[in-house]
Parts: sequence; structure tokens; C-alpha cells
Amino acid sequence: MKLSDVKKILDDHSYTYTQMLVTSSLEFYQSKGFRPSYDKGAFVLLSIPNPNHKIDIQLIFNDASEDPDFSDLEFGGVWYELYDCEEDEIPQVLFTEIQRIINGSTYFIFACTVKKGIHWKWDGVYYDLPDAEMNNMDAFRKTVGKIKSPKKWWKRFASKTDVYEIYNWTSYEKIIK
Repeated sequence: MKLSDVKKILDDHSYTYTQMLVTSSLEFYQSKGFRPSYDKGAFVLLSIPNPNHKIDIQLIFNDASEDPDFSDLEFGGVWYELYDCEEDEIPQVLFTEIQRIINGSTYFIFACTVKKGIHWKWDGVYYDLPDAEMNNMDAFRKTVGKIKSPKKWWKRFASKTDVYEIYNWTSYEKIIK
């Protein structure tokens, strides 16, 4: 799927977005707490702005050509890894996931460690959907409960700090332990 195809989907559903050129993939991913081994160069990024808080939906393309191929969907520090989808499935999966995010049916937890910079620890995506097989909000509530519980006494002596971002389209909470 090309940039022009994604823009058409967004335009057809009246989503507002901005387009930008990211000149260094290395710097982009390092700023998000990931440690890529090399710079893959410039790429195109479409962002759907979030009116509720600082985390936008980002659509990543594989390079900076005029009409690059779609690579992945990202919201906060969580990547959907849509590059694993079959080419003909991507438009519907992409639209469905954007809808779920904007409707507030998808919840995210992004965890990183801060010591000498930001380092990704883990992330999770949770769905609040009527389909019982896809609804994992019990796991979300259990995980949030563990995150909000006091830090264990022996972990207080560690020199690292864990940061948890818990969010969906309408809410955002940051917990530092």
C-alpha cells in the first residue's frame, strides 16, 4: 500500500493529518527509547493529531520517495507491526485499528527504563470490545494494578527508574517508579 492509498483512506473518512519528512530514522527511534543498530535514512511520516493529549497516531512509510510504501502504524511507543499483514489486508486492518484507537476502544501501556537515556522495557495493547475473544480489559486492569502498587523494598535500592505511560485516545497517565 502506497502513501497515496493511505491518504485516500484518511481523506475518505475525514481524518485530519499532517505529513512530514523524518530525516534520520536512527534519531527518530532513539527518541522513542529504542536502540536501532543503524540509520535506515529518511522516511515519510503521517500524523493524526490527538486533541486530548500529546500522543498522536503515526503512520510510518519505508522511505522518503514521492509515493513510498506503508510500513507501520504507531501510537505512542507501541508499533502494530502491520508489515506482517498480507498486502490486500492492510487497508482494512489499518482503518479498523485507527477507528478503534479514536473510538477509545484500545488501551496502551508503554514501559521504559530511565538510567542513561530512555530504554524500552515492554509494551502492551488491550482492547475493550464486545467480542469476548478480543476483549482483554481484565488483563489491562490487573497490569495497571501491579504498576500502581508500591515499589518493592528491594527495588528501591536499584539505580534505575521505570516509567509507565498508560493511555488511550482520550486519557493519559504517566507513572514513575
